[in-house]
Amino acid sequence: MTRKSSSVTIREVAKKAGVSIATVSRYINQTATVSPEVACRLDEVMAELNYVPHTAARNLATQKTNAIGLMLTYNIYGDFFAPMLRGIEEVVAEAGYNLLISSNLSRYGSNHNPALGPNNTDGILGYADSLTEAGLNQYFHSKFPVVLIYRSSPPHLSIPSVTVENKAASKAIVDHLIEVHHRQRIIFLRGPEHQEDSYWRELGYRASLEAHNIPYDAELVWPGEFEREIA
Repeated sequence: MTRKSSSVTIREVAKKAGVSIATVSRYINQTATVSPEVACRLDEVMAELNYVPHTAARNLATQKTNAIGLMLTYNIYGDFFAPMLRGIEEVVAEAGYNLLISSNLSRYGSNHNPALGPNNTDGILGYADSLTEAGLNQYFHSKFPVVLIYRSSPPHLSIPSVTVENKAASKAIVDHLIEVHHRQRIIFLRGPEHQEDSYWRELGYRASLEAHNIPYDAELVWPGEFEREIA
């Protein structure tokens, strides 16, 4: 009868395979190469004994979690997030990592104690304002890998980021409404006040109106207020 994996030790694997404990550890943790013959024998023995490496112990040995964290600010359900998540998951999986997601529903980067970080991931993807600037400072100076999504790096940190050219895109959309559909009264629904995307999209909107000599009304309607007005 095969024993439970939790009761099988690395010492037993080493003994049955006829190698040292250090060799088994190096093979499991991939800290050094072993010969193809030894690797094959270890695979056979671990399968026979139903041995599964203890994840926490392996992480301690390698100082890696094989996980990437994705910090989100908002509810992840909707047409926008699905393609983004699929793309991130595909790349992460291809690299042999797991993806851990934390959705912070209290907006504007107010998550001072993020659920994801150096204790359980090898790096963080920070969406929009999911991380405070103080948190970014801490990660940067501790040399913990961070990539920002839909947010530029604070100038003094130089953190890699993936953004969209929001100003040019917004201007092109408004140009189309004016030049093709001959619209003159165009409402701009501004996004969250503290979000970078909102800022650049509004600049694109203003630039188009100014280019076509259309007066700009500074009293823009926020999405929530607009919904209440038409309800």
